[in-house]
Amino acid sequence: MYNLTSLTPPARPHKRRRGDHSTACKCSSPEWFAPEGYRRLPGQMGHAMSRLVLKDKRTGKIMLRQRMSRHPYFVQLREAAGRKRDFRPEKQALYDAMWPLCVQRADLATSVVTFSGTKLADELSPKDADGNVVPETRVEPSRLSRLFEEWERYGLIERPDLEMDPVTGYCMPRHIVLTDRFWQLCGINMDKFLAERNERLAAETEGIIEPGTYASVRAARQRWYENMRMATLISRREKASRHKRRKRLSKLPLDDRRNAMAKLLRNRPAREWLKLTPEDFDRLVWKCLRQLELGLEYEAKLPDVTDTVH
Repeated sequence: MYNLTSLTPPARPHKRRRGDHSTACKCSSPEWFAPEGYRRLPGQMGHAMSRLVLKDKRTGKIMLRQRMSRHPYFVQLREAAGRKRDFRPEKQALYDAMWPLCVQRADLATSVVTFSGTKLADELSPKDADGNVVPETRVEPSRLSRLFEEWERYGLIERPDLEMDPVTGYCMPRHIVLTDRFWQLCGINMDKFLAERNERLAAETEGIIEPGTYASVRAARQRWYENMRMATLISRREKASRHKRRKRLSKLPLDDRRNAMAKLLRNRPAREWLKLTPEDFDRLVWKCLRQLELGLEYEAKLPDVTDTVH
């Protein structure tokens, strides 16, 4: 008989090792409710929020009225979405918290949620007394990425194709689109909801396409994507320009820095500086320097000069 052990090739050496970090979920029970200052959503979107959350009249505490993770829809389509078991408690809490947040953030005409995954994760994460996210208990954006992949398989959302900024090489912000199935699970009157959406589309289409059709919804979403894409590109260009300007001005003494900023302001449209008094123009120069953190408190670092004696 052959010795199978001797025929097994030796294991290749590697530097991998089992980590000693905890794999437990940082935030096992995320939740999100609209702050006190938020206005009630209009029409059927407000009705959807009312079906999701309630306010205890006696204590004033806001709590969930229904947990969407327990909806029979997710049991019926479990295999179709690629699942074999029910949601774990951490996933249930994430589902329940994400639902009212998406309703609150969605646009009525396009059902686009205009917050990226990272910002949505920060919204769900516990905050300290100053309103900052606590790193030890934050909701990681990777959890939302897996959640959105699952929601797409359930038919709850659509995700646009990922685009790259050709200049910076960074990805454009990714957003999600809530489908009609998502709104149906909220239990709202879909006829009224679609009528409200068509009214908003009719106000936004500007005669480009017949209002109230699915083609007009696609056109509205495409316009939103283009506007967001252009806003992102402009923001990144301005950020790069500010960084380059600060790097150049930081090498100058204060007086030369003021003079260079004054010359930069003169390159702007004349309506922004021509009618200013000398005092107002000087204040504008200082304001621009402070925005670049190059005001009085900044000292230009002189280069080291070493005298070489031959």
